[in-house]
Amino acid sequence: PNAIRVAFGDVTDARKLERALADRSAALAEAERLKRDFVGNVSYELRTPLTTIIGYSELLERSGENLSERGRGHAAAVRTAATQLARSIDDVLDMAQIDADEMALDLEDVHVADLLTQAAERWAKDAEAAGVTIKVERPDDIGLIRGDSKRLTQTLDHLTENAVRQTPAGGLVTIAARRALGEIQLQVTDTGRGIPFHVQAHIFDRFIGRERGGPGLGLALVKALVELHGGWVALESEPGSGATFTCHLPEAAQGAAGHPELRF
Repeated sequence: PNAIRVAFGDVTDARKLERALADRSAALAEAERLKRDFVGNVSYELRTPLTTIIGYSELLERSGENLSERGRGHAAAVRTAATQLARSIDDVLDMAQIDADEMALDLEDVHVADLLTQAAERWAKDAEAAGVTIKVERPDDIGLIRGDSKRLTQTLDHLTENAVRQTPAGGLVTIAARRALGEIQLQVTDTGRGIPFHVQAHIFDRFIGRERGGPGLGLALVKALVELHGGWVALESEPGSGATFTCHLPEAAQGAAGHPELRF
């Protein structure tokens, strides 16, 4: 009888433990859903008025003699700030989508040369204002990569923006690509201040870049997007001697799922 009572007791405890674990798992899933809904709803509410602000500031910039040169400068500053905020909101939404394993890659054949050239063109104005030169380097036969054009463009934009911001007047930012061992390497190098060694180990963590401006999601998102393609990102930097970020991408994206280490 004693043995039977012990056996029943063991089974009961095991079932209680199973129920507790199931309840905890359900609570965590619900918390994750509520977080995603909150981020999505708040971001949408912020995005809507920003679109109006950007639109009217662009109209003011094009108003010609109806607005003074100083006024047009103020309108341009408003547009720039609103556009940057809109991009930051998009980054938050993208990261939340990756966290939920809901971001699917739209794979196609992408011309690598076009990726580099278009990135340089998009950031040419900002670089010129900062007194920085942007250069593109690639072999003539760099060819195609199988990937998501929008996400690869987003990756290069974040890396190029980061490089331009970190490079002093008279400096150089190089956007490059090369093939090596079945992969395409996209590389952005700057001649800026470099990254301290104690920061390098955490450079792809979320919010680590806050002191550099922005919400600090840019490099974390770069890492996540490259990993979605089945690749990885490397950093080389000496303090005071600039930095090089290299995205190692397979020639054909593997479409990896979101990674648990990227969670909030």
